[in-house]
Amino acid sequence: MTSLLELVAPVFGLIALGFVAVRASVLDTAGVRGLVAFVFNFALPVLLFRTMAGMEIPERIPWSVLVAFYVPALTIYGLGMALARWGFRRPTDEQAIYGMAASFSNTVLLGIPIALPALGPEAALPVFLIIAFHSATFMPLTLAPVHQGRGEGVSASEQAATLARALVKDPIVMGILVGLAANLGSVTLPGWLDRLAELLATAAMPCALFAMGASLAGSPAGAGGTAPWTLAALKLVVHPLLVWVVAVPLLGLQGVWAGAAILMAAMPTGVNVYLFGARHDAAAPVAARTVLVASAASVATISVVLALLGR
Repeated sequence: MTSLLELVAPVFGLIALGFVAVRASVLDTAGVRGLVAFVFNFALPVLLFRTMAGMEIPERIPWSVLVAFYVPALTIYGLGMALARWGFRRPTDEQAIYGMAASFSNTVLLGIPIALPALGPEAALPVFLIIAFHSATFMPLTLAPVHQGRGEGVSASEQAATLARALVKDPIVMGILVGLAANLGSVTLPGWLDRLAELLATAAMPCALFAMGASLAGSPAGAGGTAPWTLAALKLVVHPLLVWVVAVPLLGLQGVWAGAAILMAAMPTGVNVYLFGARHDAAAPVAARTVLVASAASVATISVVLALLGR
């Protein structure tokens, strides 16, 4: 119990500090934007690069970890859309945001700071594999029904072009890919450059957690009745449970590969869901409330998952 508290308390403590800093007007909107830009464009990509470049890649990679994570995630996405359509009578564009809110994990800002210390450095590869395909899976999947619900056709070529641009522009994905290339090519950085990268990487996790809390504080509380609570329950309870069923009894994954898939599924709804909904003017209040509810409740649910994983 003590070791679990030592892992969880600092993580959520930093999130709380970021939240309080914004609510107490110590940090303004411009400061939050700057911090988030630093985290996503510099610190986290460098952390991912150094970790990928320095890890020992096994000869046999259980690619089924992607099946274990994404088949349940897409199933939950469909459940969220169905719930929005038949349970809450929402239009098609909002159904997509409901689906995303129920299945899109906070893999970067919260997943990395929890999964790597909890599961150990050998979990970096499965965690980063899941992250590499995350936005690339959900963003185009959500974009299509949002446009179609408004009578705006989106062709397959347009979706492919949007996906390609998103991947090239995504510093997180590029950090993983460049780090993998450096690993496979046995490329090492000069001493001074490696030290610079080390300093940036050291700042990544605390700044990411602080930025997450600040972003939550700056998001509108929203409304939505019971919908956010239902979507949060799908995300925090049903999603990791379904991943466990697919990963362990069905696919036979073990060790950090199963643990990484389950733990990443247990992460709360990512802040990007609210940003996506706000950008497209679709169910943004529900998305904002779901992010807040799921993030707050995840203090307990993630602790339970870690305990069940023996971490």
